[in-house]
Amino acid sequence: MMAALRDAVISKLKTAFPDHKIYGEKVEQGLKKPCFFITVLPGDVIELNKSMQQREITIDIQYLSEEETNAKNIEMADLLNDLFRNIAFDGLTVNVMERRFEIVDDILHFFLDLDFVVMLGDTTQHELMQEIIHNKEVL
Repeated sequence: MMAALRDAVISKLKTAFPDHKIYGEKVEQGLKKPCFFITVLPGDVIELNKSMQQREITIDIQYLSEEETNAKNIEMADLLNDLFRNIAFDGLTVNVMERRFEIVDDILHFFLDLDFVVMLGDTTQHELMQEIIHNKEVL
């Protein structure tokens, strides 16, 4: 699920910003700006019952602009805010209700905070009902 979520974010960014390079979490050398770094930060998994889980995941989209100015970072934050109102992955579409950003050392960190419930498939084998007796008497 995490890999599919990361791929969905990368796909949205590639479509919206085809001239920007998208990197994994680390680049040893040869960084080309403007670019994005994508980091998926797994959070809590809460078992609600045997067939439902609540999941909390944060995605940190880091943006490095060519100009390294706050104005460019804020402009990109506005664009990302509009782009990531929802995200589709693994057959799910999740509305991103909480989006926030901060700028640290001229790098925009745009956070997508996801909190959603996943319905799990029931893999337990159950015995099928063989016979039913129906009482037709009405009181």
